[in-house]
Amino acid sequence: MIEEKIKYSTAFTAGALLLRETEAYISAISSMKDFYDGNESIDHNVIPVNAESSKKRLKHEIEKRVIAINNERLLDSFLTLDKNGKNLILFYGICKHYPIIKHFMLEVVLKKWQNLDYELEVTDFTNFLYRKMDFHPELQKITEKSIYKCGQVALKMLVDLGMLKKNKIQKTVISNMVLRECCNAGDLWFLDVLLLSEIEKQEI
Repeated sequence: MIEEKIKYSTAFTAGALLLRETEAYISAISSMKDFYDGNESIDHNVIPVNAESSKKRLKHEIEKRVIAINNERLLDSFLTLDKNGKNLILFYGICKHYPIIKHFMLEVVLKKWQNLDYELEVTDFTNFLYRKMDFHPELQKITEKSIYKCGQVALKMLVDLGMLKKNKIQKTVISNMVLRECCNAGDLWFLDVLLLSEIEKQEI
């Protein structure tokens, strides 16, 4: 796929991994098959926040991410996994729905890791976003304040995932079951997103 044809969205600023909210959302799904077939809808009132507007906004955001995962087996096992396994699935959905996060991981974070440069700051994301503006006119209307918020939320995702601690990149604990499902779906790139070595990839 030619990158210029990919439309970047920065709507991920609605929230980082949103684990607690997504747990509530997925718990309310009675049949993953019906959900993915479009025959089951989830009420926004299941989202555990107070404001009605926030419930609707977060429900809409979570729904996009869950649909992007597009894997009944992963979602059926979601509630039985530990926190790390759940977070892996959530980040997988984010990377699938938001190519800008996937590309940041592959073009910036992975390259830093390979070059033994473990420092990661908000400016690494904002600079990445500015570079992408030359190829993505849809990014050119974003304000500086919004660009900075994008960087904050992107790094918060990595903190929640266990890949960033005190602005230092590190590997997170992986779930082989989750990663095998990602590979079976053809998304081998997710192993690179998680900074796995060639030996670790082969073990998956």
